[in-house]
Amino acid sequence: MRTQLFLKRNSALRTAFLVLLGSVIGLSPRLVADDYERLDAATKRWIEIEQKIASERNGWKAQKKILDQSVLVLEADIEGLAINLERMQKEVDFRAGELSKNTESFDDQEIARVYYSGKLDELEERFDRVRTRAPSFLEDELNTAREKLDAGDKAALGERSQILIAAFTQIEDFNRTVTIDYVPRELKDGRKLMVSVLYWGLARGYAVDPQGTVAWELAPGESGWNWTEKPESVDEILELVKVYEQKRPPSIQLLPGKVMNQTGGEE
Repeated sequence: MRTQLFLKRNSALRTAFLVLLGSVIGLSPRLVADDYERLDAATKRWIEIEQKIASERNGWKAQKKILDQSVLVLEADIEGLAINLERMQKEVDFRAGELSKNTESFDDQEIARVYYSGKLDELEERFDRVRTRAPSFLEDELNTAREKLDAGDKAALGERSQILIAAFTQIEDFNRTVTIDYVPRELKDGRKLMVSVLYWGLARGYAVDPQGTVAWELAPGESGWNWTEKPESVDEILELVKVYEQKRPPSIQLLPGKVMNQTGGEE
């Protein structure tokens, strides 16, 4: 910029100098003036180029500084990402190991589930057979258990087992004791009586009306208990009921009955 101002300020002096120089060396003033203009234009062009170069250099320095800072930031980010990637890889390896263990555990649990599910299916079938042959005294409790099994989730093994255990516990308690029940009974002649039924567990039962006019022997069958009239044992059965009700002192009574041997035959 200072050079340009200098040239502008001394252009007249330079022009006179060039004219004088041209007259000395024998050149025409017009040629000297043309050379000066070309030189002046080239000088201005050179100055403009230098200014652009300086501007570009300054701009590049500023951009380079920004780029250097960006590179530092990116390098820090890359280092952080590498650390996070390594940590995530360790987490993935750990989770993969846990998944493998869980898969093996799941397979073992599935085997156990299938096994116990089959056992519970067998228990349900046995429960249904017992329920069909159970006396009326147990009918409501066992039907309630059956309704719970039907309403529950078959895959919920714990719930199913609890229901079945509770039902079989009731059956076992009944089978181990002598239980009395009072039920209505319609006779062949149409009369309806309330009779006392004395159950000897699940093996046998005896029933009699309060007046001692009719008596029965009860035995489990395929679809419930069968009632067989025993007119010859009315007194003995009535006495047995009164002893149970503590209306009579204990006494020995002879009653009809059959005992099953271990092979299922009768003795």
